[in-house]
Amino acid sequence: MLSSRYAWLLVGLLLTGLLAGCSRPEAPVYQSIENFRLQNPGLSESVVSADVRYYNPNPYSLRFKKAELSVYVNQHFVGKSVLDTLIMIPARDTFSIPVSMKLHMRDVLSNALELFLLREADIKLDGFARLGRSGIYINVPIHYEGKQKIDM
Repeated sequence: MLSSRYAWLLVGLLLTGLLAGCSRPEAPVYQSIENFRLQNPGLSESVVSADVRYYNPNPYSLRFKKAELSVYVNQHFVGKSVLDTLIMIPARDTFSIPVSMKLHMRDVLSNALELFLLREADIKLDGFARLGRSGIYINVPIHYEGKQKIDM
């Protein structure tokens, strides 16, 4: 009878460990945009790229597999970024994700004077990232709104 109790205790501890280890990952926390670059400038459309820095609040490393983000500047939709690459994310540390997207120049030019005068913009990122570990991936929503300084 005593060994049966230990068996149930062991099963209970095992289940508790499995449930704790399978907790849903927290969404990465946006920190900043760095290395902003204009590539392939055009009259109707241009390609921009940057490194977006995030912080992983999870106590374990993750794998970043895919992301789709809609980008808004001063409440105007300026483009969509789709990233489909595998990136290793360290536990409780910062990491960068290289992003690029096509911008419609008419949307950018309508905000150009305001951006030039204020030298900051309201940035909104809306979308999801596909994160996981041990071969199990889930979509984690990404929602960010804040001010970003513009260096010209």
